[in-house]
Amino acid sequence: MVIAPDIEGRPTAYVADKVWFVEMFPVELGRPALAGGDASTSMGTGNSAGAGDGGTSREEVRVDPRDQLDALRQQLPARVELVEGSYQRAVDSAHTLMTDFEEARRLRAQIGEDPLPADQRIEWMEKLSKARDAARTSVTSLDQVETLILQI
Repeated sequence: MVIAPDIEGRPTAYVADKVWFVEMFPVELGRPALAGGDASTSMGTGNSAGAGDGGTSREEVRVDPRDQLDALRQQLPARVELVEGSYQRAVDSAHTLMTDFEEARRLRAQIGEDPLPADQRIEWMEKLSKARDAARTSVTSLDQVETLILQI
C-alpha cells in the first residue's frame, strides 16, 4: 500500500494498492526529459557523445499525441475515482462535524454551561469559511471538467 500523491505530488489521504498505483502511474512518467542526458554525461562519456545522446533522447522523449491521449484515457478513470473518494470523505467529515456540533450544542443547553468564548467561535468560523470557499472553487473546477469530458 502507498499514499497516493495529488496532481502536484503532495501526499493525500488516499491509500492505494502499490502494484495498481505503479501500473497506473509508472515512474518514467514523472521523470524530467533531461534526466537521461544528465546520467550519460555524468558517467564520463565524451562531450560529443553526450551531445549526440542528448539530441537522440529529446527525440525519443517526444511522444505521439495519440499515445498521450491513450495514456490519459487509461489514467483518467483512476483520477476520477481519486477525486470521488476525496469528496466522499469530505462529505462524510462535514456530516460528522455537524453531528458533533449539534450534540455539543444540545449538551451545553442541557447542563446550562456558558457558550464558548467569542474568539474560539470566530476562529472556527474563519476556518469553516476558508473550507467552504475552497469547496466552491473546486465545484467550479468540476463543472469545467464535466464540460471537458463531453469534449473528449
